[in-house]
Amino acid sequence: MKAKSALTVALAAGIASTAAASNSPTTLGPSNAKVIDVAHIYFNVATGEKVVTLLGDGQTAPADNGVSGPIWSALVGNQCSAQGFTTSFFFGVDDNSGITSLATAITNLDYGDIAANTVVDCVHINWVTDHDDVDTDLDGIGDGVPGLGGQWTYWDADNGRAINASTRLPLISFLFIDLPGDTSGTTDPNDPLNTLAGYTADIDLAATFSSSLTFEICDTDGNLQGAAFGNTDVDGNGPIGTQDRDFDGFPDSDLDANGLADWSWTVRFFQPGTADLDSDGNIDGDFADSMKTIGITFGAPAGTAVDNGDGTWTWDIDTSVVDPGTGYEDRFAIYAPPDLNGDILYAGGFWFGGMACVADANGQYNPAASFEHQFFGPDNSGPLPCPANLSQIPGGPVVLDFFDVSAFLGAFSTMDPIANFSQIPGGPVVFDFFDVSAFLAAFSAGCP
Repeated sequence: MKAKSALTVALAAGIASTAAASNSPTTLGPSNAKVIDVAHIYFNVATGEKVVTLLGDGQTAPADNGVSGPIWSALVGNQCSAQGFTTSFFFGVDDNSGITSLATAITNLDYGDIAANTVVDCVHINWVTDHDDVDTDLDGIGDGVPGLGGQWTYWDADNGRAINASTRLPLISFLFIDLPGDTSGTTDPNDPLNTLAGYTADIDLAATFSSSLTFEICDTDGNLQGAAFGNTDVDGNGPIGTQDRDFDGFPDSDLDANGLADWSWTVRFFQPGTADLDSDGNIDGDFADSMKTIGITFGAPAGTAVDNGDGTWTWDIDTSVVDPGTGYEDRFAIYAPPDLNGDILYAGGFWFGGMACVADANGQYNPAASFEHQFFGPDNSGPLPCPANLSQIPGGPVVLDFFDVSAFLGAFSTMDPIANFSQIPGGPVVFDFFDVSAFLAAFSAGCP
C-alpha cells in the first residue's frame, strides 16, 4: 500500500432541487467496454490520510475508528453471473464528445431505504474513466487528471421520484478534484482494444484526532448520536423524521410508507477545462481532454436473479446479511445542470429496459439499473475482536497503547458513539463513569 497525492477534496454546500415530470422511466443503454480495475483508495476526508491498494477490485474498508462496519451495500457487479455471464457494465454519466445522449454536467441519482437515525461514518464510491493520465512515480496509479472532478452528494427524504422532490434535503457533499485516470496508453476510442480505468474509494468521514464529518440519515429525535451532520430542524419545525411537508399522511423521510427512511446519493462529474474546481480564479485542466467518458459501475444488493417465467426477471434481495441494500429498484434518475438559482432540474427516470439474464444479439445480458455504492457505520452485528483498539490504522498492527486511550478520551468528551462502551441495546444513550470503566476493562483485557 502506498500513500498518494492524487485525489484532493473540497467540501461543497448541498444544492437544492426542483422537479416536475413523468415518473415513467425512459430506456437507456448501459455502457460496455473493457474496464481494468486499477486501485482501491482509502481516503480520510477529515485527516487527509490516503492509502492506495493496487488491483483493489471489490476491496472495501470501514472508517478507521475501530467500530465501523458495512450497514448498506450494493456491490454485486455482475448480476447474472449465476447464469454464466461474464459481461460487466458501467454507465457513462458524462461524455462531452457529442456522440452519446449524455451531455456534460448532468447529475445521476440513485436511492435506497435504511433504518431511521442511522449514522454513516464512511462511504464507498467508484468511477470509470477513459481520460488519459500519467504515472510519473511508476506506482501503478494515475497521478490525477487536471480538472477532472467528481461531486458526490447525500440527501435525506428522497426516493428518486419526480414527485415529492420538495421533501429532499441535502446532508453533505464532497467535491473530489483531479481524479486519477487511465494510464494504459491506448488513446484511440475506436480501437477495440481500448481500455478504461476503474477506481474504487472508501471515503472515511470519522477522525480520531480531528473533526468528524459523519452524518445521520433521517433524524427523528434531534439527537445525532455523535454525528456531525443531520437534518435536526426542518424549517424550524423539528427533525425531518417528524415532518410531513407534502401532506400525504406519512413522514417526509418515508415517502413510500414502508417503515424505513428514504435517502439518495448523486454524482456529477466535471470535465477538464470546464470549471474552476479549486476556486483560484482559473479554469482547471485542458478542454481538449474533456472529450472522454467518465462514469460509474453497476451494483446490486446481495441477492439472486430470479426468472419470473413470464419473460421478466427480478433481483431477490438477501435481507439476512448485515448490510442489506434495502430499497433497491430497477430505476435511477437524471438531473439537468443547475440553473441560475443553483437548482438541479429533473430530466426523468431511467432504466435499461428491465433486468434479464438472457443473452441478447451481442451475447450480453440486461443489467438492472442500480449502481455500486456502500455505507459504513457503527457495527452492532457482533462483538468486536478488540473493542479498545480505537486508533487502529487500516492494514497496520493491532496494538493497544496510549493513542487508544487518547482516542477514547477525545471521543468521550464529544459524546461520539464509539465511546459509549456501556450502551445497553435499546436503552438510552448516556455517557458516564460506566463507559470509562468499560473501556478500561476492555483495554486491560488486551487484543486476541
